[in-house]
Amino acid sequence: MTRKGTYGWLPEVCRIVVGAVFVFSGVAKGIDPWGTALKVREYLTAFGLEALAGWSTALAVAQCVAETALGGMLLCRVRMKLTALLMLVLMGFFTLLTLVIAIWNPLDDCGCFGSALKIDNWTTFAKNVVLLAATIVVWRTWRREHFFFPFSVREAALTALFALCAGALIGYCWRNLPILDNGLYAAGTDLRRDVLCSSCMGRSMTLVYEDLQNGGEREFALTDTTWYDTTRWRYVATRSPYDSLPERARKYDFALWRGGYDRADEVVFADGVTYLMLVRDRTRWRAACRTAMERFAARVGTEARIVWVFGVEEEQNTLDPAMPEGAFGMDRATMAELLRADAGVVRLADGVVTDKRSCARLDKWMNHKTRR
Repeated sequence: MTRKGTYGWLPEVCRIVVGAVFVFSGVAKGIDPWGTALKVREYLTAFGLEALAGWSTALAVAQCVAETALGGMLLCRVRMKLTALLMLVLMGFFTLLTLVIAIWNPLDDCGCFGSALKIDNWTTFAKNVVLLAATIVVWRTWRREHFFFPFSVREAALTALFALCAGALIGYCWRNLPILDNGLYAAGTDLRRDVLCSSCMGRSMTLVYEDLQNGGEREFALTDTTWYDTTRWRYVATRSPYDSLPERARKYDFALWRGGYDRADEVVFADGVTYLMLVRDRTRWRAACRTAMERFAARVGTEARIVWVFGVEEEQNTLDPAMPEGAFGMDRATMAELLRADAGVVRLADGVVTDKRSCARLDKWMNHKTRR
């Protein structure tokens, strides 16, 4: 069997695999452009490039469009030499970057596939090594094609189509929230059970001691003085009621601050429907958005509880005195996980997240509720 007959299928398989992965990666990040921009900001911060944080959104958009367009071009055989070269450069950069991240571990997740698929850093590096090898095969196969002559009508139309579709997806999801919400606080999340751990609240802190006479371990309440006998009992550990706190609660401290105290339980454990009116940065609150939110609050406030929440810096548990009376403060990182927008509304029903809307969708949401 000839070499071509033996390995002729390999370049085609590599082309399809690399193209499909790029398209999936670009679309997965494009569905959640807010989250992608936040991940880019995390990268910049981790590498000491905070001065470029203002470019995080533009870089996120460019990455989503580039990955989607290049993946589509590879799948449709558009200008293969140029496409393969660009992909080779990108994969070389991504592979080196993920190696540094795997060794240094400044981030828990690379964000390669947005919030749709989370994989650890070493798995990410291994995945990129395989993709880099496949990209090299594609480049070596099509490297002799012409490079600079003008695009054909078909090539130009397909390239423009892929880029425009990616841009349209990003624009829609930026304005209207992600089409698929895979975040920590997606619709259906029970804030009482999964975040504040209501099951923890009925427990108390206990002390664990080893029985030196009979062996085994025993738990004692703090008020129990039996363990004072050090000839029989040896301290092992202290067990907190929050040791079994859910993963999302450990990762994001869901807190609503007022007067220097966390009052999240006052909101989350309130019966009935509550609307959280979230504003990430009051200084950048657009007039049209503010009007829409105030109109919405006035309309639904007669049938549900309205709670205004404004973003504050990390660990800042006080609000500006100019804030509305009765408002709460929330860490901006937590707010970004709760709502992928500068401002909008999250609906809670007995502590469960049931719906979300950005400012741009409030009027339609309100009109729909009114018709019902």
